[in-house]
Amino acid sequence: MRRFAVFSLVLLTAVLLQTTFFARYVTLFGITPDLILVVVIAFSILEGPTVGATTGFGGGLLRDLLVAAPKGLTGLAYLIVGYAIGIGRPYVQSTSVLVPVIGVFVGSLAGSALYVILTALLGEPVFSLARIARVVLLTAIYNTLLVPFVYPVVRKIASVYKAEKVYKW
Repeated sequence: MRRFAVFSLVLLTAVLLQTTFFARYVTLFGITPDLILVVVIAFSILEGPTVGATTGFGGGLLRDLLVAAPKGLTGLAYLIVGYAIGIGRPYVQSTSVLVPVIGVFVGSLAGSALYVILTALLGEPVFSLARIARVVLLTAIYNTLLVPFVYPVVRKIASVYKAEKVYKW
């Protein structure tokens, strides 16, 4: 229970930073990096698909509730990305620093593109293909630049609050 509370607090902090500080002060070329997605992918890499999907849905839904966006689309997109990255992690047998960098880049591309696809499927107005490609690519690059700052913090928190083993008597 304590582990869940700490992970939720990390996610809530990311949501608040994303919707306040990042939205106002960390915008480059009109694009804001997605701190929530970086945290979700970090949890997915470290903890697996269940935690990745749970944090993805929770973080995406919180974001949708705080911004003017169709409710639930970000949650669904982040859930899928968190689960997919978590499922793929056991197949990567490297402890290289490039694993989270590549994971965040690929996950950010997938998450942003999936959000645009889901938005289009619901009939919401979408931008031109060139603008969508620019936003998706720049978001992935900016998210990748956040990895050296976010991943070590999430890794430290995840290692301190490892899942407790349940002993059967």
